[in-house]
Amino acid sequence: MIPSNFMLWLKSIISFALIFSVGFLFKKYFAKLIQNIFAKVGLVLLGKVLAISSSYISFWFFLIALYAAFLIAPVNNTSAVAVIHKLFYVVFAFSIVVFVASVLSKVFRKSVPEKIGANIIKFSVIFVGLILILNQAGIKLTPILTALGIGSLAVALALQDTLANFFAGINILLSKQIAKGDYIKLDSGQEGTIIEVNWRVTLMKTISNTVISVPNSKLSSAIVTSFQFRKAEISASVNCGVAYGSDLERVEKIAILATQEILYKCEDSVKTYTPIVHFIGFEDSSINFILIFRVKNIYARSFIQSEVFKNLYKKLNEEKIEIPFPQRVVKLNKH
Repeated sequence: MIPSNFMLWLKSIISFALIFSVGFLFKKYFAKLIQNIFAKVGLVLLGKVLAISSSYISFWFFLIALYAAFLIAPVNNTSAVAVIHKLFYVVFAFSIVVFVASVLSKVFRKSVPEKIGANIIKFSVIFVGLILILNQAGIKLTPILTALGIGSLAVALALQDTLANFFAGINILLSKQIAKGDYIKLDSGQEGTIIEVNWRVTLMKTISNTVISVPNSKLSSAIVTSFQFRKAEISASVNCGVAYGSDLERVEKIAILATQEILYKCEDSVKTYTPIVHFIGFEDSSINFILIFRVKNIYARSFIQSEVFKNLYKKLNEEKIEIPFPQRVVKLNKH
């Protein structure tokens, strides 16, 4: 006759295998099917939640299978059973908290696009959830918090620079003085487009396609010039000079027309902005003026400036308006 304990262990193993297999099949087939159904009916958010949960499904089914097998198994040690029950609750509840934190960080990623903002939300939810789980499980938190307080002092002293960069990153996000996509220039000379603000550094992509890593603490204390604050248009200019005796009204019209011809052709120009001409000085050989127009981004500015310069030079030559060489008139007195 087969011993009853052997049958219970066999049932325990079979239960584990069945539940784990169901979880494997659910993740591989049914989860994708449900996700496609959500996408078709317009429930995009639920589809994204299910996509995030796919990485947790196998673990949850494994944990449930293990717990079910334990309940069936002939374990008679009362203290061991109590510990297993509490351990299962803590592990399962904590996995749920991590899943919820991941979902919330994804949801708020649009309003807080920088990675550090999403991570703050994620780790805050995990920390609060862990405290609640341990408290519910009857684990005393006072000794743990005391140990953490003593340990955190030593960690803070050892990681002063890291913590300074972390809190500087939070300050950068909350102040909203710079954001992802802004083109900035630091007082130290570095300039580029903000591509990421993480927990330690801010990454800037330069026009030459290199990436500059700036510590958050340095950035928060630097003098920053923002060329594209919240995607603002950028002013560009071309300097020129014409000979004395030129008709300045005519020069102004020609310069504006030459600029508009280029702006209408270039995709990254601001076509709704009328170019402006300002005459700025009487020089030794010429009357100088500055031609001002606008472009959509910093990367197009140099190219459009060059095209405007070439077209302006062409138009002035066609209209027989002289762009003088530097020259000086010297009068000699005869004795």
